[in-house]
Amino acid sequence: MDVVFILVVFFMVVSTFSQTLVKPLKVSVPGIAASPTAPVELRVLELKATGAVLDGQAVADLAAALAGDKSKPLSIVAGEGASYQALVDALDAAQSAGIFDVRVRTAGGGS
Repeated sequence: MDVVFILVVFFMVVSTFSQTLVKPLKVSVPGIAASPTAPVELRVLELKATGAVLDGQAVADLAAALAGDKSKPLSIVAGEGASYQALVDALDAAQSAGIFDVRVRTAGGGS
């Protein structure tokens, strides 16, 4: 019983000190932009069991196909039958092509 009383007194004292010693933090939050940002155009690379498809066209040499436009982000969509090695090869090809804004998702629509 004495231990519980001492703990209650301790927490009461500590809570009063913590309230007096804590100073509020002043933060200035930037306002919301007036115009919403435009949607980003993506290059879509679909990985399927049968091969890779870049922007709707079948691709045999992935590194050469990705070397074209580096300004757009690349979205890699891994299909149900795609292997992990195909994903790793696609990431390596994107890196060697100089594309560093790469997004990976599954074909089921997940992020």
